[in-house]
Amino acid sequence: MRLKKGVKKIIVIVVVVILVLSLGIYSFIKIKDKMAYEKTYEYKLTTVGYDLDTSSYLAKTYKDKELEYILKQEKDDIYLTISKEKYFIYDKFYDYIEYYQNNKDKSLTSIVEIVNTNTNKEYYTDTLETDLSKGNLILVNKYYYLPEDYVPEDLVTISLDYAYGELGSQKMTKEAYEAFLNLWKESHNNGYYLMVNSSYRTNEEQEETYNDYAKSGGTNYADSIAARPGHSEHQTGLTMDVFEKGTGQKNFKDTDSYKWLKENAHRFGFIERYPSDKVSVTGYEYESWHYRYVGIEAATYIYENNITFDEYYAYFVK
Repeated sequence: MRLKKGVKKIIVIVVVVILVLSLGIYSFIKIKDKMAYEKTYEYKLTTVGYDLDTSSYLAKTYKDKELEYILKQEKDDIYLTISKEKYFIYDKFYDYIEYYQNNKDKSLTSIVEIVNTNTNKEYYTDTLETDLSKGNLILVNKYYYLPEDYVPEDLVTISLDYAYGELGSQKMTKEAYEAFLNLWKESHNNGYYLMVNSSYRTNEEQEETYNDYAKSGGTNYADSIAARPGHSEHQTGLTMDVFEKGTGQKNFKDTDSYKWLKENAHRFGFIERYPSDKVSVTGYEYESWHYRYVGIEAATYIYENNITFDEYYAYFVK
């Protein structure tokens, strides 16, 4: 009995020791976990006013540099909402925030659109040579330019059945021209007769075109309707100004052929490059006649989502 009582005491002592050790280890782990959690950005964000769900989202969305920046700023929902915009580009985070701070009257969708297309900057500033490796998706606008000696390698002559001018004066790249012929045939089957009024231009021809506008209306006027040399899509061989036979640019937008073209061009890889509701993005006045070849996949997305090629390029190509 005495032995059994001794065993019981030992067992009790062992149990007590185990419990004490367990509680100590548990407490140590809890403290250690708490200390580790307090080092996370999720926790740090809660200390400056963000709720737990927002803090968790921000911590998962942004990298250390951006999170450190957010922690130093006053609490603002912009960091959450801007990242949920459809065409949010991570590398443009600081540009979005800077533009937002100076233009709080604009919607976040507009801010993303403006920053993505560089139109938060003055035209023809911080220009870059375009990436020619993009093929049919090269971007040429007021921020991206072609080399001065650039000439597309596969230019072909547009038949005078489909173009104004003398034979050889109108050209496009082979792929764009073949796509145009398919478009032309279907439009003709629907009762329309499209004619190319202007297509490929050399750097010298574009310079002459731009200078003519500048002389007649000044630089601002010229910049609104024409590109400076090197910055024109016409120099890519992928662009055409097209009208219904017998009409001009002033009334083309009112024709049935334009309505058909606007709704069907994407099926052949072409887009209306300078739409009426995107002047602030493209930097050009509305041109119902100006169509650019980008391929069927890109053209279809641009058409279905009502965006410009500038926006498409920033999000999907660049």
